[in-house]
Amino acid sequence: MEEKESICKYEDTVVQESADGFTVTVVDKKKPQKIIKENEAEDKPQVKLYKRRFLILGIFCIYSMSSAFQWMEYAIISNIIVKYYKGTSMLAVQWTSMIYMLSYIPLMFVATWMLDKWGLRKILLVGSALNAIGSLIKIGSVNPNLFAVSFFGQTIAACAQSFILEIPPKIASVYFGPTEVSTATSMGVFGNQLGVALGFVLPPLMVPLGTDDEIASGLRIMFISSAAVCTLVVLLIFIVIKDEPPLPPSKARAISIAAESSNQATHATSLNNYKRSIKVLMKDIPFLVLLISYGINTGTYYAIGTLLNQIIEEYHENAEKQIGEIGLTMVVAGLGGSVICGLFLDKTKLYKSTTVGIYVLSLAFMCVFSFTLSLGLLWLDYLTIGLLGFFMTGYLPIGFEFAAEITFPESEATSSGLLNVSAQIFGIVLTLSSGQLLDHFDAGAATKFMSAALLVGTILTVLIKSDLKRQNAN
Repeated sequence: MEEKESICKYEDTVVQESADGFTVTVVDKKKPQKIIKENEAEDKPQVKLYKRRFLILGIFCIYSMSSAFQWMEYAIISNIIVKYYKGTSMLAVQWTSMIYMLSYIPLMFVATWMLDKWGLRKILLVGSALNAIGSLIKIGSVNPNLFAVSFFGQTIAACAQSFILEIPPKIASVYFGPTEVSTATSMGVFGNQLGVALGFVLPPLMVPLGTDDEIASGLRIMFISSAAVCTLVVLLIFIVIKDEPPLPPSKARAISIAAESSNQATHATSLNNYKRSIKVLMKDIPFLVLLISYGINTGTYYAIGTLLNQIIEEYHENAEKQIGEIGLTMVVAGLGGSVICGLFLDKTKLYKSTTVGIYVLSLAFMCVFSFTLSLGLLWLDYLTIGLLGFFMTGYLPIGFEFAAEITFPESEATSSGLLNVSAQIFGIVLTLSSGQLLDHFDAGAATKFMSAALLVGTILTVLIKSDLKRQNAN
């Protein structure tokens, strides 16, 4: 019996015209709910959400956490590191943090191009391998005369950050649905912040301010534990993570895939396509304004984390554990802020209003922290730094998602990578400038300088024009 092509399609049923009339072919046992025209069914892209996405996001969070822990592990016990490693200055210890910022600036462009050319899986394997190698090198640096070896290992581990910070919005867009992307990005940032939190609290507990032997024992335990986690992460990424799911999770992702294919066809190589994407973003005025404002906010956060030991110790001597706990409070509160802000954004889609609101509150609590620091009340420092962390960390995924919205359909990895380059540049400038103010004046001068920087960033954020291109596509 010869059948003609379909003339009508239901959601779960295909109706075909045959020689003896209409034959109904049931594709699924569910009751048909609506009629879809033939051309509409063909144009509508197939989308699907896979449960595996949560496992992939979880592995990435552990990877990001292991990197962020290493970022803070020296700076939070800077006085202990200076005591143990002979001839080491406080500035050298500050550079164990700033090397993460400095190395990211050139390597981000390499990492983003590699992501475009090689895909998600290979880029995560390269980054996690660097992270593990750096942590293994540091195990052999536990000697008062081997700070250079320890710094070399830290530099290798720092290079891995370039293969991490721009990934959360990429994983969110590749694996998660339109009502989940902001939350997924927040969870990706959550992993990094959890690592910072552990980097604040564990080193003071593991490495005591005691004899050289006691310090060496603590450092050895810390380095071996970190290396074990980093090595495990490499294996998990190798076994579990793939570049893409078989079907895209959203219509916006399907459109993005089509746009990427079109651009790659037009621009013969992935390098040319990457250059094209950079040029497009560099001509996008709203994105450029966001680039600067994001850099100021996140750079201030980096400066606070790097200098927290010196800032608090000015008013509370020999309070290493309490300083670590204050840093932990800042980050744990920020973890809550990151997740809550992501959930709020998924529900409301108020990108501009949310970004401005969080920025204003970050400025407000930075000012409160600055003007109450000299009171010498530890409980007040816990409270103000916690509120500051809630809003400053909450801003991180919001900035990523806002950039993805206003630059769609350009790659989320490219836009977030450029945001992170700006953050590293401002982080170095603000850390060095605030460090000089600490050395020549006091902690109050350093924190007031950071408050002034956030005021500039707040004004710029208000000026950003909001055009939610990705939401329109969905």
